[in-house]
Order: sequence, then structure tokens, then C-alpha cells
Amino acid sequence: MAKRILHVVSNVARYANSDEPTGLWLSELTHAYDIFAGLGYEQKIVSPKGGLSPLEPRALKWPLLDASANAWKNDPSRMKLLAYTAPPDEIDTANFDAIYFTGGHAVM
Repeated sequence: MAKRILHVVSNVARYANSDEPTGLWLSELTHAYDIFAGLGYEQKIVSPKGGLSPLEPRALKWPLLDASANAWKNDPSRMKLLAYTAPPDEIDTANFDAIYFTGGHAVM
């Protein structure tokens, strides 16, 4: 049976009390996801609210948008994983071998 990894990503699209956009730093997910995929691990993405995980705009520009993140950004099937993340109430953490927390921001 393949090992299972649960990735936790952000749903926060704006900094608190600001119109400044933010979100998931894409490469912080893609590097780990690609390595785990190469090892044959099953993976699932969850976020605090479920649904869309917005992307940090600063991370989508050169030189910060590296090959791994760019490949994801240009792959509709992978971007769909970030458009429809699972909410926590649909996840039983006992079914996973590891939980990987990516970078992102929380609303305080």
C-alpha cells in the first residue's frame, strides 16, 4: 500500500484589514508534491475552508516562479487540485502517513 501524504494549504486571499493580495506560495507546495509523487506516494490537498487556495501573486513572477511551480501553473489538472481543496471535515488524518504544511497566511 502506498504511503499517503496530506498537504495543508492556505485559503487566505488578502492580508487582514488590507486589499493587498496574498495566498499560497506555489513552489512551497510543488517541490514537495513532485518529490512525493516521484516516490509513488498518494497525496491529497486540504485547506481550512476547503475550495479555492489562492496563489501569492509575488510568487508567480520571475525569478520566484521556478520550473516546478511554472509546470503546475500551466497544468489545468494540477491547478484544479488547488481550486477544489478538501475541507477538514472530509479528512480523517488517521488515513495519512504524514501531514505537510505549506507556506501561506492565516487570518488572525
